[in-house]
Amino acid sequence: MHPSSIISYYPSYSILDGILSQSNYNEMNIYLDVKNIAQTIFMEHAIVNIVESSLKTKRVDTSIFASMISFLAFHKLYSIKRQNLKIKYFLFFETGKSFYHLNVDKKYKVNRRIDDLYGLEREKREYFFEIVQRNLKFMESALNRIPDIKVIRMENLEADFIPYYLITRNLVDRRPNVAHVIYSNDHDLYQDVMDDVYLFSKSAQTKKVIKKGEVFKNYLKENIPDEYLSLVMSVVGDPGDSVDGIKGIGGKTVAKIIDQLVTMVDGMESLYENVLNDKPIFDLSKYTEPNKYIDLIIQEEKENKRISRNMKLVSFEVLSRFLDSPIKTEMIDKRKYIHEILNNNSLTTLEPMKEVMNKLNIFLQEDSLETLYFKKEEPIC
Repeated sequence: MHPSSIISYYPSYSILDGILSQSNYNEMNIYLDVKNIAQTIFMEHAIVNIVESSLKTKRVDTSIFASMISFLAFHKLYSIKRQNLKIKYFLFFETGKSFYHLNVDKKYKVNRRIDDLYGLEREKREYFFEIVQRNLKFMESALNRIPDIKVIRMENLEADFIPYYLITRNLVDRRPNVAHVIYSNDHDLYQDVMDDVYLFSKSAQTKKVIKKGEVFKNYLKENIPDEYLSLVMSVVGDPGDSVDGIKGIGGKTVAKIIDQLVTMVDGMESLYENVLNDKPIFDLSKYTEPNKYIDLIIQEEKENKRISRNMKLVSFEVLSRFLDSPIKTEMIDKRKYIHEILNNNSLTTLEPMKEVMNKLNIFLQEDSLETLYFKKEEPIC
């Protein structure tokens, strides 16, 4: 398949220019939600083409990997044309089921599990997933050896929180001259939007950049402060991830009661700590204005720990704190892995990388790899 038919999540230069114009930015960190921006590979025509191509040539189809090279090269070319702009890339994706989330709720993301892949026979289904995993493996092993690219693969843990974790824990450059741009149309990642952090969302109809103060305008069309997103999601639920909300409470209702809810949990900081420590999250002494919807929320929390459980499922801050102070070996290993990827400066030069690509029969668009290796000459003083 042609690379552009797999990843079509391209912004225009004017969109990127618009982000730079928000402040005096001369550097940009781009965070790519790999599986989200490459959703085309799960469409019927793509699955059939990828499988049939691999069977015909008796080689694993590498067009998914090649499409990512082209996508990154597009942005590198943009940075070259904007002469003083430096760009770094952070790619993130997960493999396997998220044990952390399934330990909280066995139904997590049950709606997203792909079954028969449009009637494809079992052997070809398994082969398709093998091809996808091989391409992701190429990304992890090869792109981590190219300058200014970091690929973080979370094994058995959802990777959506990675940009939030890197940014809020200052694991990436947080100087005011650096713009952070997340590419995803998954509204979970709206939690990332803050000062100097933008989300580029693209659908078949629209391309838009969401910035601080615009989260709920895009999410529920309501006027709610950005920082309450995880609490709101815990109340209304997230059907896409099989997270059940409180029946009968939607966006308009939660907008009317959010201030009282925040008061009852004593602010978001207390809420995070109480959820992590399995303590009661509501201070009922602050429940001064009776409301039938808040009664429902209190009842669900009392009987089913609905809000506490949902916070563990949807909140990037809760997961990040869990990773900050891990109590299980698997989470200690996850944190160690993230730091190792960020601190690994072992690179492969262009010619050896081209040789590897040739040996693996990876066919790239002309000059795309060379573009990624391009380095502007430093001015002579």
